[in-house]
Amino acid sequence: MLSKIFSALFLIVFVISPTVVTAKDFPPGKWWHNPQASEKLNLSDEEIKMLDKQFVDSRRKLIKLKSIVESEQFELDNLFDSENINQKEAMKQFDKLGQAKKNLSTERFRLLLEIRNILGLERFRQLKEYRQLRRQKIRRELRSMRDRSKKEPGSE
Repeated sequence: MLSKIFSALFLIVFVISPTVVTAKDFPPGKWWHNPQASEKLNLSDEEIKMLDKQFVDSRRKLIKLKSIVESEQFELDNLFDSENINQKEAMKQFDKLGQAKKNLSTERFRLLLEIRNILGLERFRQLKEYRQLRRQKIRRELRSMRDRSKKEPGSE
């Protein structure tokens, strides 16, 4: 029965992961207030206001949904910590946790769709490119720092 639980967990993670990964591929926070990003994307004041509104609305929902995920995870952990686990209850709670995680991922993806609608296709592609270039730059800087620390005496 435990293998069924793990199989179901794997399936849920496998199904939910693409949405989470897609939503997390974009800069966190209010990236449109970064002068470089807003200038590169040529954002108007109206678009910035729209992005702000979507961000605030989504952030409120995300806070509530994260709380629900934590609560459902706590309940599942509590079931596993009991002397004799009720497998039906555990599966039921596992399903509730999976649904809570799915709802959280769905909200992240909904915000991504709103951003795509506000920016349009071309600027959305520019945003993706900008994000990729920034990641590459950060990786290079981290590698450079790591390499320098290896060369310094006494760092090994």
